[in-house]
Amino acid sequence: MQLSKQALYRFPWSGNDNPIGWLEVTDKCNTYCRGCYRINGMQGHKPIEQVKEEVALLKKWRNCDNISIAGGEPLIHPEILDIVAYIRSLKMKPLILTNGIKLEDDRQLMVDLKKAGAVGFTFHIDSEQQRPHWKGKTETELFELRQHFADMAHSIGGLFASFGMTVYPGNIDFVPTMVTWANKNIDRVHGLVFIGFRNASMEGTYNYFVGGQQIDPKTTYVVDGDSSESYLTSTDVYNKIKEHFPHYETSAYMGGSQTEDKITWLVSAQLGTTHKMYGSVGKKVMELFQSIHHLQHGTYVIYSPSNKIPKIAFLMSLFDKGVRATSGAFWREALRHPAEFFRPLYVQSIGIIQGPDLLADGRIDMCESCPDMTVWNGRLVHSCRLDEWRLYGNYINAQPKPAVIDTASIPVQTETELVGK
Repeated sequence: MQLSKQALYRFPWSGNDNPIGWLEVTDKCNTYCRGCYRINGMQGHKPIEQVKEEVALLKKWRNCDNISIAGGEPLIHPEILDIVAYIRSLKMKPLILTNGIKLEDDRQLMVDLKKAGAVGFTFHIDSEQQRPHWKGKTETELFELRQHFADMAHSIGGLFASFGMTVYPGNIDFVPTMVTWANKNIDRVHGLVFIGFRNASMEGTYNYFVGGQQIDPKTTYVVDGDSSESYLTSTDVYNKIKEHFPHYETSAYMGGSQTEDKITWLVSAQLGTTHKMYGSVGKKVMELFQSIHHLQHGTYVIYSPSNKIPKIAFLMSLFDKGVRATSGAFWREALRHPAEFFRPLYVQSIGIIQGPDLLADGRIDMCESCPDMTVWNGRLVHSCRLDEWRLYGNYINAQPKPAVIDTASIPVQTETELVGK
């Protein structure tokens, strides 16, 4: 199915007016994920004074509504509670991106993080992790762990809880199962994030340079010895979901930095109850939501601790086609089953992220107005390419290798032929 940008709302976020600030408090981690783009333990835990400086820069330069606390694994930072409290003191929302290992048997830590000011968690769980006690588990078997975290956050209350996974060609068929689980738990699962796997092969047709000096790609994290795995686009993941869920539709997007047809972020907002899913909001509601928040608070918004919405929200069907179809489906079901009218209505997001692409001419196609910019030595850099700065002090540039001429295929002219000409 072909996506049309004309049917979607383009997020108005920019480099200096963006809802997200990406904060990396440590590069240490207590597990390994195949899709990770961070070198484990090269610098260790950041001192809290450095963390505070980076938070201040993000607030000043990015006009953030939210600070995504990442790593590494942020929950192993010894001063994580103080970091969360500091972000909250600046009237921004701390969201923790975690593998959850520290929380598996420690409900009190989640309680303490909420008290410190955390608005919630995005749990990254997939079968490609080397997670203690869960090694070799299938994506289906990992639902036990996902449910554990969803129930824990729900029992504490007032916490945003979303679940992410890296999508590989080997597990893309599992995506609809993930959506089914989330829909059934819409009262406690606020959203899903699917990230398309990317790697770079050493067997390419490019030379790599930093500051004009050629580097050996074997010495950096940005290359991989295996080029057999195909890349997944945001459209691939969208189509996989759309095949199985008629109620699902996207409403907003971000494009690429170099190409006009790329969709890097694709966001939907589904509406439903614990009984049934009814539809998705359209582009007009997404635009209204962003605009009103910016008018009221001066910032754009992306995460909210509450996903319960009143049924009066169906009045937005007057100007939004997505809500109009959703409202019709809900009232038809309520007429057949009146108990549905008394069930709470929830919104649940699905975010699809397509990572950077290396174009044929050597340019890197990044996310337009990248939401995940982070701080390195007092400047903003792309978080997915931070290790290029940590290793080389700059971005790595790719240049196509000169074409190699096959001299064996060129006819050899004799001296007589040359003289004759």
